[in-house]
Amino acid sequence: MAIRISDTLRFTRVKIHNWMNFRDAEVHLLSRAFFVGPNAAGKSNFLDVFRFLADITRPAGGGLQAAISSRRGMTGVRSLHGRRPSDVEIEVDIGSDNDPSAWRYCLAFNRRGPRNLPTVAREEIWRHGACIEKRAIKEDVEAMSQTLLEQTAANQQFRALAEFLRTCRYLHVVPQIVRDRRRALERGDDPYGGDLLRRMKDMPKKRRDPRLRRVAEALRIAAPQFRDLKLEDDKDGVPHLWAAFSHWRGKMANQNEEAFSDGTLRLIGLLWSIGEGGGPLLLEEPELSLNDAVVGQIPPMFARMQRLSGRQVLATTHAAALLDVNVGLKEVHLIEVDENGSKITTIYDDPAIRSQSEHGMSISQAVLPRLRPADIESLSGMNVAA
Repeated sequence: MAIRISDTLRFTRVKIHNWMNFRDAEVHLLSRAFFVGPNAAGKSNFLDVFRFLADITRPAGGGLQAAISSRRGMTGVRSLHGRRPSDVEIEVDIGSDNDPSAWRYCLAFNRRGPRNLPTVAREEIWRHGACIEKRAIKEDVEAMSQTLLEQTAANQQFRALAEFLRTCRYLHVVPQIVRDRRRALERGDDPYGGDLLRRMKDMPKKRRDPRLRRVAEALRIAAPQFRDLKLEDDKDGVPHLWAAFSHWRGKMANQNEEAFSDGTLRLIGLLWSIGEGGGPLLLEEPELSLNDAVVGQIPPMFARMQRLSGRQVLATTHAAALLDVNVGLKEVHLIEVDENGSKITTIYDDPAIRSQSEHGMSISQAVLPRLRPADIESLSGMNVAA
């Protein structure tokens, strides 16, 4: 049964201050969001805001201290372009089309105390426009070293918020890791796809087989010769993904994941993960290993799987072709760099791009000049061997 995406919880707005590349940034989000920009503009770092919030709420190995430490401490998190006050601030709205601000979470943190310990400077939790929890700086540094979200005894009133953030998942499928049979039965979450076949195996067959059929249907948008998709264990109990392909001889050719192209295997991993449901799915460059014709069909494939799960998809991309099929101006966010660091603009709010689009120019044609480095032509004339 299809899920009404308009009723599914998602991030609807994010506002950051002094976060990595960004001095200040704010953007509103739909159920799909594509972040584009030049190299090193901060696309991955912007996506990392959501991953950071998920890390805070993770029950094992998570929390504010671990989340900051895994990002090289406050030096790695705080923007080099920041001014005083030097707090790092994150504010997110979580809701749906019908209730965009069902939840609001605000977090500011900085180093404080004799040990320069990262501590909460401000924390607010809002529910339907009313503040239900508020913290500010206290003398007890140790008490402020944890957020309310990670304190199980204190978060009963807003546990649904913590659980939503916890289900936010980063995924960057590496085909070589998916093919590694040693990882297929390992427990735990692998953002690089090592747990993909195990997650499929863990799902009851009555649910797994219909979902694999839907993934195969979505894949046929890009590869018409693609037919059946099924999961089977080998003699050692290790799961393998098998697919049938039609060809000119008329008979089906069967292959498992070891023979799939990198692009096909990445697409299967992405589509399966979208169909799983849960919190937002964070993707980096889903176009890798795919030609432009297939890349252009990624948004329709995503939309097909989202209708079944309602899961929000937030993706970075370098591929202009990904932006031209069934993608709206409010779904594309342009990240650019100036003397004050990186800034982000929804292209619907950019007068020049919006005007070009209204006059028949495709999104990729309108955006591409903004992604081009100023002196790119000089690169071909450089003597790197000298």
